[in-house]
Amino acid sequence: MAGTQTKRVVKGGPGSVWSERLRYFEAEQDAMVRTITEFVEIESPSDNKAAADRMGTFLAGRFENAGGKVHVHRAQDFGDHVQIGFPGREPGTPVLLLGHFDTVYPLGTLASMPCREDGGRLRGPGVLDMKSGIALMLHAIAAVQAWHGELPRPITVFLVSDEEVGSNSSRKITEALAKESAAVLVLEPAAGLRGAVKTARKGVGEYTLKVHGVAAHAGLDPGKGHSAVLELPSRS
Repeated sequence: MAGTQTKRVVKGGPGSVWSERLRYFEAEQDAMVRTITEFVEIESPSDNKAAADRMGTFLAGRFENAGGKVHVHRAQDFGDHVQIGFPGREPGTPVLLLGHFDTVYPLGTLASMPCREDGGRLRGPGVLDMKSGIALMLHAIAAVQAWHGELPRPITVFLVSDEEVGSNSSRKITEALAKESAAVLVLEPAAGLRGAVKTARKGVGEYTLKVHGVAAHAGLDPGKGHSAVLELPSRS
């Protein structure tokens, strides 16, 4: 679930470009809420490929309608990953917008946790992490297109379906795209109510431990034996 409260700090006078852009997004706020709601109401748990693929297909259509060229990376055990390329006015190295559309909520959660507004906050499974971020990508691209007529530089959007479970099927693609990009912006939630930008994140590690016991006769000489079951907690 998620909610957002903002403290607006605008540099420049009432007629400054930043004031105009703030007004643009204020006028777009209802449309952004509708977009987030659309995304949240398509459930996409990490462990349900069919559901995740429905979400990915929907997102591909939305970004394609915004002028992007879609490339789908097929995945066997998870939803297919979606890459969208947007050309820029000048050729050059793209900026990568990175996100994920899988959620930690099992299929059917919407029945007990519907997407709804509550006291100025939008709540629902996946609102915060991170379907709002994907909606912001879409509306930010549309905003830059509206302000400049076209994007000043190329943009690549890459949306994965397995982030919540370790990114095993998408990691190599993400790393390859990042190496080809001038910068990578991950539109995960900001830190705390201050909306601070995150500049680093923790990683994920998975390990397999094998502990072998020492066999001994339980009746004649039990002291020579060592139990793997008992040794594992003391060494982990």
